Amino acid sequence: PMIKFYFLLGCLCGMINCIAQKGVHPPKYDNVWLYGYDSFGSSEILGGSRIAFDSNHLTITRDDREMDFEGTNSSMSDKNGSLIFYSNGYYIANSAHDTMEGGERINPDFTALQDRNTQGTLILPDPGNDSVYYLIHDQSTWAPTKYSYHQVYSCLYSVIDMRLGNSLGKAVFINLMLIQDTLCYGKLTACKHANGRDWWILIPKWNSAKYFIFLLTPKGIELHGVQQLGIAPISNVGQSVFSPDGKKYVKLNSPGTLGAWLDIYDFDRCTGVLSNYTGIFKVPGDASGAGISLNSQYLYLSLGAKLYQYDLKSADIKNSEILIGEYDGYQSPLPTPFFQLQLAPDGKLYMNSASSVNTLHVIQRPDLPGAACRFEQHAVHMPTLNAFSMPNFPYYRLGPLDDSPCDTLGLDNFPAAQFRWDFWDTLSPLHVFFTDLSVYEPTAWHWNFGDGATSAERNPGHHYAKSGIYTVCLTVGNVNGADTICHEVTILNTSVGAAAQLDDVSVAPNPFRSVLAFSIPAEPWLRVDAMLYDLTGRVVARTAWRGPHSDWHLENLPAGVYGYKLQTEDGRLGTGKVVKW
Repeated sequence: PMIKFYFLLGCLCGMINCIAQKGVHPPKYDNVWLYGYDSFGSSEILGGSRIAFDSNHLTITRDDREMDFEGTNSSMSDKNGSLIFYSNGYYIANSAHDTMEGGERINPDFTALQDRNTQGTLILPDPGNDSVYYLIHDQSTWAPTKYSYHQVYSCLYSVIDMRLGNSLGKAVFINLMLIQDTLCYGKLTACKHANGRDWWILIPKWNSAKYFIFLLTPKGIELHGVQQLGIAPISNVGQSVFSPDGKKYVKLNSPGTLGAWLDIYDFDRCTGVLSNYTGIFKVPGDASGAGISLNSQYLYLSLGAKLYQYDLKSADIKNSEILIGEYDGYQSPLPTPFFQLQLAPDGKLYMNSASSVNTLHVIQRPDLPGAACRFEQHAVHMPTLNAFSMPNFPYYRLGPLDDSPCDTLGLDNFPAAQFRWDFWDTLSPLHVFFTDLSVYEPTAWHWNFGDGATSAERNPGHHYAKSGIYTVCLTVGNVNGADTICHEVTILNTSVGAAAQLDDVSVAPNPFRSVLAFSIPAEPWLRVDAMLYDLTGRVVARTAWRGPHSDWHLENLPAGVYGYKLQTEDGRLGTGKVVKW
């Protein structure tokens, strides 16, 4: 049957217009990410920022609202990707940016520091009702310890029904007790049950290797079991994450000068049981985070000034460590070292900083080993400052574990096709990198690049002969069926030798003393490569950013006259001269 399926897929996709069964595409619960402060201060750089993953590129806009985000940050979009509500651990706001009915005060301890808990809230859809959502939230209080200034002493949950409140939602239950104990602050995460419907929720205990394991079903949340496995590290800032395939669970504790404890477990989606513990200790580092690639193979560990990669499929995970990048000293306006990571719908890992800045770092191809993962520092620029906040999302796109003992609901992994494309080679603008983002266990891929060429690779690159708009189609399939999606891809032949002019470049101040600010006409997602060269033509500094604005810190550059060259990834060039005092 498998051979027959592949043969059929190949025959169908040999046609110009590939024919395939249309799969059911996953809900876009994590489509909108919110960052930043409230929008009613006197400074333009203070306020909210919004990132939406509505197309092949990010849509980054200013987002005027009342809610502050610090450590605690969660939002929920509907199945089509439209924002419906969000919370910072204090209260719930609806899509109109008003306080949701019934959600005026979650976590009733008025002395608390709810908004400081990274991963302190988590939103899950009700497995039995598409209109109902569970908001799980830590409750903190002042309780300074040697390694922390507050303590989580319970975890609560609230229930939101989007059919109420004039379709803006209503919190029908708030502050229901989930568990009362001393808990790790933050580190709330979840994984889809192997039946493809329910959710496992893991809550780690403070200064312990104990885990409280809950199960969310159409009947509600219940404690499924308590397990203790591994070491008992000192708890503090860190992050917990499941691999997208649900087979690994990782918890990171980083109590500052004592170092970082990285706990890695196998996870059974049927039983909710952890096993096969691996512990990795790292030397002291600053605030830290962890994230896992879309293909579930590579774990990334940030330690303030350093980013490491581990191969989760290696027989010796600890010794698979690769140093991916070191903080380059960039400030915007404060330092931008590495902090927490979050896997996005576009398959990239985004990373914030543990300070108030307006940039995000990006691992562009986290599914690849070593330098091939394309780690870019301060690659995303937002219109407002963000106070060390990263939205907390589980992986919503995991289906059932087909043919497992708990595959009992008759659900199957019908593949759903999706992809993105990137222009990374600025010297070869006709070359496009395609990344498969398909879900629900595809096992075969067929690309039609719109120029007569095809490929069966999962993540191919393709070189076009000339400029144009091409309809690129991807068909994915497995034994359950197939699905096709098509996008129009615009190819511009703007090589370095005959590049279009980059008009309206603003460079200020000129002369400058330490910081050189560039402004150009560019979309927020567009990459810009920049270099400075001296009067002999020698390159003395390089940088890169995405979007129309960048502040280039050049404090250590000697005084003198320099030329600059900017090149956008769509091939436009801008040149000029600047003077360093």
